[in-house]
Amino acid sequence: MNLAPDLSQVKRITLTNAQLKVTILTLGASIQSVYLNGYEHSLVLGSSKLADYLGSAKYFGAVVGRVANRIDKGHAVIDGKIYQLPPTLPEEHHLHGGPAGTGSRNWSIIEQTDDMVQLQTKLADGEMGYPGNMVVDVFYRLLDSTLEMEIKATTDKLTICNFAGHSYLNLDGTGSILDHQLCIKADHYLPVDAGLIPTGEVTPTAGGAFDFNQLRTIGRDDYPALDTNFCLALGHRTVQTVATLKAPITGLTLNYQTTEPGLQVYDGRHIHLDADSNINTGELNAYAGLALEAQHWPDAINQSHFPPILLAPEDTYQQVTRYVFA
Repeated sequence: MNLAPDLSQVKRITLTNAQLKVTILTLGASIQSVYLNGYEHSLVLGSSKLADYLGSAKYFGAVVGRVANRIDKGHAVIDGKIYQLPPTLPEEHHLHGGPAGTGSRNWSIIEQTDDMVQLQTKLADGEMGYPGNMVVDVFYRLLDSTLEMEIKATTDKLTICNFAGHSYLNLDGTGSILDHQLCIKADHYLPVDAGLIPTGEVTPTAGGAFDFNQLRTIGRDDYPALDTNFCLALGHRTVQTVATLKAPITGLTLNYQTTEPGLQVYDGRHIHLDADSNINTGELNAYAGLALEAQHWPDAINQSHFPPILLAPEDTYQQVTRYVFA
């Protein structure tokens, strides 16, 4: 079975207002670029070549799911029934909804205006091993110098649901994010094993390598490898600022806001994109971008003390995440 989408059917959508120009691809509902008035470079990483979004630029700006992040060896028990979800090779674990998750599907355009687009995809019962027919909608809206992403999902059968936007940020547009300053308002984080699966511990950040409660340079001195879930809350809440990213060259600041109880932060240490694909300038290599991924905690279906990710037919999944540029 060929899981690859037909790239000839992919559409590119441009949203504009007085402050922002944003391009969205129907492939993966991906944010391809974000331009702020007065700056020539995109504030997120992107490729000019669609094929890259299935290869070297996989997940760049995509909406990943139906369960973002990792599920230990793809094992899930839902309402007493065992489900085996496929591994996302070369990993042994199920990652970002599997090899044909939402990040590599071609979404449909439902509605579009100058500063808003609604995209939709439909996931079949049994697709990627999950129970339930699911309808997923993503809304991108420009609000002054803010890009808002809203995700909604419904199901006809009890299932698991945890979406995330996967944009890589670099507010200076070149080089590395290791010189950016980062603040994360989280008192705890999740330690992981060698396969990046949470151990089950919920560990305080205070005074440790993962204490970003005040702005600090991401850097390499005492620098922890960041592919880490920061615990923001024990459940869904109102939109609030959970992280701040500040760039040294431009002085630009991003305030990252979300409703979600977790924030996966990934330092992009495996990034590589050729210079002729980069929508900015130069080759992209390790640490070229920082992924801030608002979501529920990873492997939650196998950790009973984590915020639950079950979605019932009578409920609607909803996430709101905002990129507020200043």
